[in-house]
Amino acid sequence: MQPATSTRRPFFSGLFRHARRLTSDGGKLSPTGQRRRAGSDPRAVVLSTLPAELWIKVFKHIPNYLLLSVTLTCRAFRALAQPLLFASISTHPEERKPSPGVLRVAGQTARYRKRVNERTAFFFSPQICHAVRVCRISLPLPEDECDGDDVVDHIFAMLPHLPNLRALECRHIRLTPLRLHVLRGLELPTMSFDLCFGNMADLAGMPSVPLREVTFKYSDASIAGQASPCPVFLSPDHLETLHATTTRVLDSLASSRVPFTRLRTLELPGECLASRHFIAALARCPEVENIALHATDYLPQANFTLPDGVLPHLRSYRGPHHFAAAFLRHRTAEKLEVSVPCRPASLESSLAKLYGQHDSLSGASNTLRSLSFPLTSADIPAPLLGTIHVAFPMLSALAIPDPALSSSEIKALLNAVPAHYALTDLTLRIQGRDKFNLWIPPAEAAADAASCFGKVRLSLVKTYPSIRHVRFLYGSEGASLHWERSQTSGLFVQVGQ
Repeated sequence: MQPATSTRRPFFSGLFRHARRLTSDGGKLSPTGQRRRAGSDPRAVVLSTLPAELWIKVFKHIPNYLLLSVTLTCRAFRALAQPLLFASISTHPEERKPSPGVLRVAGQTARYRKRVNERTAFFFSPQICHAVRVCRISLPLPEDECDGDDVVDHIFAMLPHLPNLRALECRHIRLTPLRLHVLRGLELPTMSFDLCFGNMADLAGMPSVPLREVTFKYSDASIAGQASPCPVFLSPDHLETLHATTTRVLDSLASSRVPFTRLRTLELPGECLASRHFIAALARCPEVENIALHATDYLPQANFTLPDGVLPHLRSYRGPHHFAAAFLRHRTAEKLEVSVPCRPASLESSLAKLYGQHDSLSGASNTLRSLSFPLTSADIPAPLLGTIHVAFPMLSALAIPDPALSSSEIKALLNAVPAHYALTDLTLRIQGRDKFNLWIPPAEAAADAASCFGKVRLSLVKTYPSIRHVRFLYGSEGASLHWERSQTSGLFVQVGQ
């Protein structure tokens, strides 16, 4: 008879067995966190035992679906891994598909309500509630279409029992005075609202919820014909970061009697540029340092101009390249991130406006520290990179996530441009064997990336004498390798992925 084989993965089986040997004694930690053996040298035990802090760092790199197995290994691991496993919870599970021939509305069945109540009771239990940092209340349908008022009200009433809650994400819930009263009492720094509406007449006159970071996930079409819920969550005395996908937030900013002097980061859809409230809204945010524009299907003409007195402290811009000069020119620009792939000629034209080729008033050429852009071309033109080297002598970080280049193309590119003596961080995408639509094992893909780095290392140091960090992106799954250069020996060491 063949011995029974375990279905657990060999790597994790070995890890768990070794972990038990290092950290537990029958699943129970000793007072010093070490396992004592008769006749063993206590100093050897100390040297061979991994501290709990190190295990927590290891567990942070394990996906949640595997972290559950870690909590079932022993009581010591359960105590260490459980706070990570339940750091982010969702009160409403995904609605299961009904059986063929059975009609039902998501969220209305007694079985689904029972599942929600059971999950809520578990997450808010004394054993779990202290681990929760992020809570997501996401209904499968808008609450007006679900029979879930009492369930959601019960969840809101239980939120104060999560002592370490730092962020709340709401989707499809109804905003009521009772729930806003609960939110105001929680004093959370971060909240997110996705298609959450309410009768604004009932909320009129109520003080805004004191949030430092708020996200509004509404489209203009979804909010058309309804009162905007944005003013209820925009507190001029507290707001520091605002993310929005609707232009209706501009009305709330522009009509505020008190300026948002704490607001530092502003993320808006590209359609805001065509709104008549855009400049007025920005004028109420005098301390904004970072602005980002979402790329959408509709973008206004590139002749947008920003008055000199608006956003005087702006340092960073992320969005389509067309508007980079409009936001950063005549300001102390430090970071530019182009979020939409563009043609090299178009990017070079936008950069020319930024570094002052057409006028002598721009100071970006001497202040820009970080630049990132993807290209639609099959290569990186040497004239474009050479222009960047000359135009931005103080640039310290350069990232070009697209296109992918082979080692020979990287060497040819670096040898064709003048040296840049201030750059310390470089990110490029390299071309691997996956370009032939082949699946390459991760270990082999990483080895190919390391081989590519070895081929271009000398050219990198020659073109960028001050280089300290190099990151190569590869594959279609977001993999990367990172090298760090020693300041004493000048040698590169691979430090992570």
